[in-house]
Amino acid sequence: MEGINVFSPLLILSLIFLLTSLSINLITPIWPIYIKSLGASMAELGYVFAISNAVAAILQLVSGPLSDRYGRRNLHLVGTSMAFLPPLIYTFARSWVDLIPWVILFGASVGIYTPIRWSIVSDLSTSERRGKAYSLINMSYYTGFIVGPFLGGFIADLYHIRAPLILCFILLALTFPLSLLIPETGKKRKDNEFVGEDYEKEALFVRVMTVFSLMYFIEGIGFGLFNPITPVFVVKRFSVDLSFVGLLYTLGNGAVSTVLQVPGGWLADKYDKRKIVIITYFIASPFFLLFALASETWELFIFMALSLGLISFPWSAHQSLRMNMTPRVRWGLVNALSYTMFWGGMTVGSALSGLLWESFGMLTPYYASAISMFLAVIPIFFLGKEDLNSENNL
Repeated sequence: MEGINVFSPLLILSLIFLLTSLSINLITPIWPIYIKSLGASMAELGYVFAISNAVAAILQLVSGPLSDRYGRRNLHLVGTSMAFLPPLIYTFARSWVDLIPWVILFGASVGIYTPIRWSIVSDLSTSERRGKAYSLINMSYYTGFIVGPFLGGFIADLYHIRAPLILCFILLALTFPLSLLIPETGKKRKDNEFVGEDYEKEALFVRVMTVFSLMYFIEGIGFGLFNPITPVFVVKRFSVDLSFVGLLYTLGNGAVSTVLQVPGGWLADKYDKRKIVIITYFIASPFFLLFALASETWELFIFMALSLGLISFPWSAHQSLRMNMTPRVRWGLVNALSYTMFWGGMTVGSALSGLLWESFGMLTPYYASAISMFLAVIPIFFLGKEDLNSENNL
């Protein structure tokens, strides 16, 4: 990290994560319902999510390695500049089909900037403090989960369901000038040469990436099954307004996830990261089903906290574990592969969510989501002792 002012760029990056998260979470409680209001069936709702996720998955595979080779800053600016226009254009749609070109563009922007942003976090931190750096970023990211959903649902009820989309556009537009302040962090070694411990890590790279790729793909399926249908499910099952849906995401997901980032980052730096991931996923997975079996609205808050909220607890652990076990010159590639697999899983899960709902009933996607979350952690068991020694000692 020689020659780099760590704190200023990291704080600016955390603000970018905050604004991005806030803008996207503004539309979390209303987006599936808005798509339905444009005439989409449950299956077609899933397809809209799947199309955007598929584009994001494909481009993440490209953007990470390109940022390793040519630098992160310019590619990050391209991705950020593509993000803010689609939410505004969504407001002019008259059919769910009108959304397709713009969800493709938005998915492309996410695909470009996501692996680069997470690589910048690693660029600006040492292996000893990477868990805390990810914890800081995750706290900023999850703060948007606290404020965004309730604000978005409240604005939609107070004004119009399109109003959160306009505010989303404004907030995403603010991330571009902030991105101009992020320095180049990717090109620090001449010709991307390996040094020191990178050679030992490179020998384990295929195994480590296979493990994490499988984990993220299966986990992505679980999220893809759960996320598109949940606002529709809550409104249909309990006859609540959009403000309630927003409050559910704010308290059940955002507040819990944000609070958990502090102990999550601390434990990730102090204890066995693999065990933290395994224990948390095994505890959280059943609650993805129990959420759909809730009979009272207050139970929704408890079960969302123990599913979406709790599953975020080990994110600092597996993010820092993944990066610490990877050669530095592969960080862009490792993030690209990881997020490509995650968004690929999201694509599959999203496409299946509406189909399962229509074919087998609205509880079926939740059964499948719980099973996916349980299975997602199994690949972590295949990290051998030599892999863990690589992470701990290098």
